[in-house]
Amino acid sequence: MINLLIIEDSEETRDFLKVILSEEANINILEASSVAEGLKIVKRDIPNIILLDLSLPDGSGSSICKEVRGNSEFYGSPFILALTADTSQESVNTNLELGCDDYIKKPFDPKELLIRIKKFTSRIPKDKEFLQYENIKIFLNNKVVTYNNENIVLSKNEFELLSYFILNRGLLLTRVTILDNVWNENFDISDKAVDQCLKRLRKKLPILNEVLISKRGFGYILK
Repeated sequence: MINLLIIEDSEETRDFLKVILSEEANINILEASSVAEGLKIVKRDIPNIILLDLSLPDGSGSSICKEVRGNSEFYGSPFILALTADTSQESVNTNLELGCDDYIKKPFDPKELLIRIKKFTSRIPKDKEFLQYENIKIFLNNKVVTYNNENIVLSKNEFELLSYFILNRGLLLTRVTILDNVWNENFDISDKAVDQCLKRLRKKLPILNEVLISKRGFGYILK
């Protein structure tokens, strides 16, 4: 599933974009209406693609681009498509230099927008049958994990947590982000649940003691 984040202050435009994108399979749509909300969602959900309005009520969308590109360990490396009424050469050059991958002029043509988005989706790795990291192999279809070619028994949360770290290798993941994306429960869970689950994983997969780094006050990062 591809996560696509719309950062746009106009509810009418967000709704229009959602209608256009609803015809595309395998896209999960997230939305934000400000710089602050947008950065929070990027950090929490690590989207694959961002549709970014450059004029937001609490600042410039360009500041989001600059922040995301300068801190990939927090935000990942999403494709960024700028939505802008200003397509002067100076504005285009500035935002491309800040890290926007492409831009489209408002008001935009739905067909052109989809063509530009598909250019990005074609470059996103397709779902795999298994993940591999060092001597750990995760078979996604039947939920089997091997370590040094031997089967390792993991609980559901252990399996999901290990998969999440490998899929987000190199990113600094906070406990809150992990809880939201791995546990995804409807009731409150202490963030200590993350530490306890990782403690069990480290015992079952000793290599994690070398490559899974704890950043005090921030979270964890898999090298």
